[in-house]
Amino acid sequence: MSLITLGEFKEQLLSRPVDEIVQECIFGDDSYVFTAWPDGLSVLRQHLSSALNVSEDAVTVVGSAKVGFSLNPANFPRQFSESSDIDIIIIDEKHFDKVWATILKWHYPRRYIGLYGEDRGWAGSRKKNTYWGWFEPDQIHFEGLTFPAVLKPLRDLSTAWFNAFRSLSLSEGFAGRDVRGRLYRTWEHALMYHVEGLRQVKKIIQEN
Repeated sequence: MSLITLGEFKEQLLSRPVDEIVQECIFGDDSYVFTAWPDGLSVLRQHLSSALNVSEDAVTVVGSAKVGFSLNPANFPRQFSESSDIDIIIIDEKHFDKVWATILKWHYPRRYIGLYGEDRGWAGSRKKNTYWGWFEPDQIHFEGLTFPAVLKPLRDLSTAWFNAFRSLSLSEGFAGRDVRGRLYRTWEHALMYHVEGLRQVKKIIQEN
């Protein structure tokens, strides 16, 4: 397993195209969190693939669990530790489009009369997610919404997502960790998100 050091990462970020670094360092298979557990990524992928009906190749680790230090511009380069979360991304158009279509079925009957109260705020958040190309299904809440029966497919995915990630704690390698997952529609959507994050990190490096 070959992992990039913080010094190497800084050098590459200043000298190479950011999208190449994301593809190699963020979307590659080597992960800091699995340094002492070579089968960890395989276990993770098999579990989430089975629980969520997604391709194993669509599952990857990102963030500090991937490289060993935070890539969040607000926390860079804080070291990954025993208390750090493990962030996962899953790429799946089918699930993403199902969420999108379910939201539209809920919204269309009131397209012309408008939404009010809790419904309006909820729809606004979902529109923002759709625009950026990602959802966090287990973080979508439904309390206080009207027409909840229409949202059953989304609620089912939200529940399945929560259960899939929570049940990872039954595996010794993930015990005590908070493992969180984000659903992207395509790799291109995920690439754009992470490229922009590294652009901000690059500015921090250049200013220091």
